Amino acid sequence: MLKYLKSYHYFKNTLGVLMVFLCQNYFAQNDSLFKAQTFCNEKKFSQAIQIIDKVVLNPETSSDPASWHIRAYAYLQTYKQTGSSNTSKAYLLDTAMYSTLKSMKLDSKSEYKENNDGFIKNGASTYYKLCTILLQDSLNLYRSEKFYNNYRKYTIIINPTFNLKAKDIEYYNAAGGQFGELYTKNNFQQKFGDYAKMALLKVLEIDSKNIAANINLGILYYNQGATLMRELEYDVKLDQLDVVQENAKKLFKQSLPFMMKVYELQPKDARAIEGIEGIYSALLDEEKASEFKQKKEALNKK
Repeated sequence: MLKYLKSYHYFKNTLGVLMVFLCQNYFAQNDSLFKAQTFCNEKKFSQAIQIIDKVVLNPETSSDPASWHIRAYAYLQTYKQTGSSNTSKAYLLDTAMYSTLKSMKLDSKSEYKENNDGFIKNGASTYYKLCTILLQDSLNLYRSEKFYNNYRKYTIIINPTFNLKAKDIEYYNAAGGQFGELYTKNNFQQKFGDYAKMALLKVLEIDSKNIAANINLGILYYNQGATLMRELEYDVKLDQLDVVQENAKKLFKQSLPFMMKVYELQPKDARAIEGIEGIYSALLDEEKASEFKQKKEALNKK
């Protein structure tokens, strides 16, 4: 079986302590909001949350950007205390981001803009870290993608001109490599192969010449075909023999264009040459198989 090309990138969580300094004269007019601010300054964030959750529901303070700003800060810090890689407590981060957006919308005077921007930036960074962590969990591909989409959403809010294509390629290539490898390691469970295809095809929608996506898709289809061919070694009924062979042949043919694309772009790519040789051999095209076998041998001599 061929092995998958993987590309993981892990980023440090930059969720920092962003203290909020607000006018205490205002809080004198609203004791609950002032208490929540005080608890935050004392790093008693769970106590602050108990108060601030009621403050944002109060008609007198629900439209105050300060209320939502304090709430965002309290939830961010509470999440940080659980561990910046804690996927099970991500709802705290979700609440913090929602509250920040509410504060930004209500903050017509931009009194809290600097800190709100900081919350959004750090939240986006944290979502990216969480999505990469969840790529390691075979049961959470869709949750990982949800976090990645949150990263995209908040990155664009803070930087509307940011080009996300490179990040999209990076993320979906990592997902494709991860689940392609899980496919081969877990007795070729179809769901892993489907996840890998979905991710890698998304990469090719952005960049049809992407080497990693092309070679991983080529490997995936090749391995699926090889799996079917192995079934012929067991007790396959005669009336099923032609069906199995035909399905395997289709998979090898699906593999070939992806491998050829890599070879066209990088003629000295050893894995592409080896893959093409294997495909032609499986298709019983000995002339082509011999041609790429010679290319492989010539490459190995250099």
